Amino acid sequence: MTYSKVEIQKLRMKAEASLTKTAELQQVLAQIDAALSRKENQKVTEKSQNQ
Repeated sequence: MTYSKVEIQKLRMKAEASLTKTAELQQVLAQIDAALSRKENQKVTEKSQNQ
């Protein structure tokens, strides 16, 4: 199953709102943020190489 960036962000917001922020949750949220950032950087790089 593939999630869009918007769907992942919605799920992240729900997780933040419903769970107590433990060290483990903070780590998972950081991993999600890093994955989203890498994906965005990849898109930018691809666009700049195609021009």
